[in-house]
Amino acid sequence: MIKFFKTSSLQALFRKSQITIFIITFLICTFTFISISVLTVESYAKQNLQLIGRTIAERIQPALVFKDQITLSQILNEYTTQHSIRKIQVLDQQGQQISNSIKSAEPYSGLQNIFDHFFLKEPIILPVTHHDQLVGKLIVYGSANEIMAFFFKIFIGLGFGMFFMLVALWWTINSTYRHIMQSIYPIINIAKLVSGQKAYNLRFPQNNIKEFQDLNNVFNSLLEEIHTWHNHLQTENSALSYQVHHDHLTGLPNRNYFYQVLCNSFEDSRSRNLTALIFIDNNNFKAINDRYGHLVGDEVLKEMANRLNSRTRKDDFVARLGGDEFAIILNSITKVDQLIAFAENIIKCCETPLQYNDTSIQFSFSLGIALSTHASSPEDLISQADQTMYKAKSLQHHWYIYHS
Repeated sequence: MIKFFKTSSLQALFRKSQITIFIITFLICTFTFISISVLTVESYAKQNLQLIGRTIAERIQPALVFKDQITLSQILNEYTTQHSIRKIQVLDQQGQQISNSIKSAEPYSGLQNIFDHFFLKEPIILPVTHHDQLVGKLIVYGSANEIMAFFFKIFIGLGFGMFFMLVALWWTINSTYRHIMQSIYPIINIAKLVSGQKAYNLRFPQNNIKEFQDLNNVFNSLLEEIHTWHNHLQTENSALSYQVHHDHLTGLPNRNYFYQVLCNSFEDSRSRNLTALIFIDNNNFKAINDRYGHLVGDEVLKEMANRLNSRTRKDDFVARLGGDEFAIILNSITKVDQLIAFAENIIKCCETPLQYNDTSIQFSFSLGIALSTHASSPEDLISQADQTMYKAKSLQHHWYIYHS
């Protein structure tokens, strides 16, 4: 069953986590602040209402004694108008209402009624006395309009604070994200180079974030080990490739490598018409082996390889095909005279005998030469050179050039 994983950017994760933290912090702070404010404001409102009630009681005491209804009404209306009081009642000694004042309804009276019910539900009841005798009672109902205005200011302040906190949060998130990405980009670039170009010699740079630096140290150690193994494998591969393409005795390219190079020269139209092939065979190698042994025969083959290499140009290709058979691929051949001069030079290189353990060993070559211009394929060129080599053995100068 295939599972699909939803990926998210680092910036999105930062924003989500920071906004979550902000919301939780904001809610906790708001709840704590409002709770403290409610308790404080409620206590203040009740104490203030108690003081106002006492002041009213002192002022209406003469009016109650002299039953001055007009003065009583003026005093009550004054306080309901100028103070946070929604209703005032004045009762006589028998508990009968003799005067009252009610504040007119305001546009947001519905909301204020909720505040009034929550904060100032119970009225303040104060006795009115004259010479220690009860002359009436004062009932004062507080109004929460100032409390409501206070909370409106609180919420407006919280709104502004939340806005500035969001701006600061946005700036902090982006600054942190840019700082982290500036530390991550070098890691990404080095990783791409290592992956795409196998540049195991590269190392992750120093990082100013400790966790990333620890990661870089681990990766650098891994790259160091990979680089060591890569170099070791390249060395082994080069050695194996050399062994596959070269003869272990003479160090010359072997038959497979020779055939590969010859085929490549035929595929290149520019070099094909300037190529010649020389097959070389030792004329008396069997007699040397029979007389001196195979160890001496090996020394003769090594000497043949050295002398052929010394008589060829840098861009020519010398190979051992097997046994005492060698081949040379000549490049940039424009004239037959070049081949004749080259063949005579090769024949001369075997005039000096090999000195081995105070023994002088004489050997000679036969050369079969073929031009690529007379061949239709690499196999055809090899066949021509092989035929001319056997013909050269019967000639006194021991070389022969194939003619179509």
